[in-house]
Amino acid sequence: MKRHISKRAAGVKRSTIRELLKLTEKPEIISFAGGLPAPETFPHNELAEIAADELRGHYKNVLQYGLAEGSRTLRRAVIDWLQPHELAPTLDQLLVTTASQQGLDLIAKAFLDPGDVIFCEAPTYLAALQTFTLFQAEKIGIPLDDDGMNLDILEEEIAAAKRAGKTTKAIYVIPDFQNPTGITLSLEKRKRLLKIAQQADLLIFEDNPYGQLRFEGESIASIYSMDTEGRVIMLFTFSKVLAAGMRLAVLFANDADLMEILVRVKQASDLCTSKLTQHIAARYITEYKMEEHLEQIRECYHIKRNAMLAALEKYMPVEDGVSWTRPDGGLFLWVRLPERIDTEEMFPRAIDKEVAYVIGSAFYPDGGRQGRNEMRLSFSLNTPEEIEEGIRRLSEVVREEIAAKRVGLAAV
Repeated sequence: MKRHISKRAAGVKRSTIRELLKLTEKPEIISFAGGLPAPETFPHNELAEIAADELRGHYKNVLQYGLAEGSRTLRRAVIDWLQPHELAPTLDQLLVTTASQQGLDLIAKAFLDPGDVIFCEAPTYLAALQTFTLFQAEKIGIPLDDDGMNLDILEEEIAAAKRAGKTTKAIYVIPDFQNPTGITLSLEKRKRLLKIAQQADLLIFEDNPYGQLRFEGESIASIYSMDTEGRVIMLFTFSKVLAAGMRLAVLFANDADLMEILVRVKQASDLCTSKLTQHIAARYITEYKMEEHLEQIRECYHIKRNAMLAALEKYMPVEDGVSWTRPDGGLFLWVRLPERIDTEEMFPRAIDKEVAYVIGSAFYPDGGRQGRNEMRLSFSLNTPEEIEEGIRRLSEVVREEIAAKRVGLAAV
């Protein structure tokens, strides 16, 4: 029956993260693999009260079909909430999606033809790479500096693609506490990135799932807020600030033509996003203290990040060239091991020590040739005590791996 599968679908590989997570299901394993938000941050009691009231008193509305654009109630709530954050969209500039993963799917459907070039960070969000692969785009990875994408290399790659006669379409970027590295794109680079996109006539897909989760330093304006031409499309999800299981997000687009095609594509995808979850989210924003809720989330992740950094400093063999990022927010940090270490080869030995991570090569658009000595660690799900114990176990594995490679090199 394989002959019936489309070429587009056949080219998509299973998610490396999802496959590795199958090996971490034993309760004794301390997993830093999944980027799952902490359940203690879910306002479940308040959401339960709102849901019960909506179902009892407004069921004729919230259990019915809705607009593809999304509930006006939620879009108005989002506008009122985000206006103090230098975002001032109108109702027609917002599109509600079933989580930001659907947003990625919609922008790929709407703007990418087979062979089109999209420039993205290297490493970058794995599920975005899967989406761009599904729509047969050519993904060109741009390495990251400490302050985000290397824009000199981006300009070189854009010029090279144009010389080769390729159709260049967009730049995909996660500017705040990037997944997987935790790196933040500086304000200077955000401004320059927008200028590069203007000069090369590229769209910018700004994925912003973690922007509200800054727990150190000053906030940086979004690229979307600086855009005067309508070429930036921004994705914002409720998964990290309210509850992942609600599967709810909002897409921002200022250009009427771009929004029109996105709405039409969404109509063909799912008709509409659940009105029930939209109204629950809208009422939580308007009736409860959203900013206080966010402060509690930030404090939770700040404590956990500090626990992971302290444990890495305590246990990891830094004298052997091991290093890691120090994110000012978000859920992740990135560890780089000596080049002779392969984190995919090391993974089974980590599982034997009952600790898990995600291999770095999974996040590169080149098919896994890069990042083999790197790994992503998430500090969001575990307690500080579990984090310390997990890093202790992981450090043991790393030390043993470095020692074994050293012996192997000496034998050669």
